[in-house]
Amino acid sequence: MKGVAVIFAIALVLVGCSSPLTTREKGAIAGGAIGAGAGAIVGNQVGHTGTGALIGAGIGVVSGAVIGDAIQGAEQRAAQQAPPPSPPPAAAAPPPQQVAVAQPPQVVVAPPGPRRLIWVPEWNMYVMEGHDVVYYGGAYYYFQNGHWWTSPSYGGPWVTIVTPPPAIAQLPPGQLHSHLPGRSFCPPGQAKKGRC
Repeated sequence: MKGVAVIFAIALVLVGCSSPLTTREKGAIAGGAIGAGAGAIVGNQVGHTGTGALIGAGIGVVSGAVIGDAIQGAEQRAAQQAPPPSPPPAAAAPPPQQVAVAQPPQVVVAPPGPRRLIWVPEWNMYVMEGHDVVYYGGAYYYFQNGHWWTSPSYGGPWVTIVTPPPAIAQLPPGQLHSHLPGRSFCPPGQAKKGRC
């Protein structure tokens, strides 16, 4: 009968090593082997080694399977992935850029009638008398609020320009009349003819 217990133990070891086993199956095999060994020892003491081994193996298999099942359930619960974290809230769209739209300058030209333009030969352009408006290359130019404005007519419409002509860009904005001491009136046509 000792041979039966040894053969049974060897068979259990071979089955355990032959294929991947679940935790429940591993528990049953281990319980069966331990139960068979313990049953054989107890059975040997009473004179029934084989019967003790079979009874111990049966009890060991059942208890090992129950314990293995409990362990496997715990492993599965631990292996279950927690639900993925919720995605971060959608980033709020950045507030729209504040774009300051400059209003066209209000060029107030004193009394109605012909506008007086003063020829400035050093600048090769006209300056409107009493205003920081220049006439150059067929257009009027005016500097206000950090921008150069241009218009084909002194009455408008005025539009901003990024880069004024080089001759205009050299002028001291807002200080045109301080550079015109003692200048006299010269109509545009007369100045071009050299009569002023």
